[in-house]
Amino acid sequence: MVEKAFLIKEKDSILLKKAIAKALYKEGFEQSKISKLLDLSQPRVSNYLNSNGKIPKNIVNLSDIIINEIINNNEIKFHMCISFSDKEIQGKYYIARQNEIITSEKNKIIDNLTEAFLLIKGQNLGSIIPKVKINIAMAKTNANNSDDIASYLNGLIIADDIVTSYNGIHFGKSKHLSSLLLYLKNYFDINAIMNIAYVDDLLKSNLNYSYLTKDFKLKNKKDADILFHKGDFGLEPCAYIIGKDAIDVVNKMIEIKEKLK
Repeated sequence: MVEKAFLIKEKDSILLKKAIAKALYKEGFEQSKISKLLDLSQPRVSNYLNSNGKIPKNIVNLSDIIINEIINNNEIKFHMCISFSDKEIQGKYYIARQNEIITSEKNKIIDNLTEAFLLIKGQNLGSIIPKVKINIAMAKTNANNSDDIASYLNGLIIADDIVTSYNGIHFGKSKHLSSLLLYLKNYFDINAIMNIAYVDDLLKSNLNYSYLTKDFKLKNKKDADILFHKGDFGLEPCAYIIGKDAIDVVNKMIEIKEKLK
């Protein structure tokens, strides 16, 4: 069956949900109902309702169309699709293959990574930028392989040490971070990881730390927020921040950066 689709840029998806949540609340919808309709947690809905950022007019206009659908039918199903085509998609309908459908859990991961980017956007990371690109990977709760792990395609885009953008969020792309995250999930209650440069001043933070062996295995099993890898032939020293999700990891990174000032 062909479903009606509203086409929107990935980076605007959170703004759209915020606009819909705010409008529905004004229409008298309870937060619990909004949570169910938008497939969001109630704390996330509350966060959206209390946010003050300006929402572009085109997003508001699209939310008005969707709200009319919700009010008329009292329900709407939210799915996210990915396209492997380089061509710009136009129109109101889209036929997707099964592997192009993003499930509810994957959609929440994409939202989390998007919000993590918004937290880090504009930050000067000059003191912790490694030679390889900085990236963040986030896994499904019961991830089995790299296809269950999302990351920024080709890492974060940084200009003059400032985080500026990213080229999309995809599953199954960051092989190194994915394999390391899958391994670490056996020992820590985590779902996300971020790589930064290994500098001695990182030890000044109040976060717990431990070390990895040359072959990226844990030297010990103690609790940690940061894992250090001292490098090897052809591999630069690196540090990995781990946490419950991408937002948690970025908040730890911000705490670390403040200590390095």
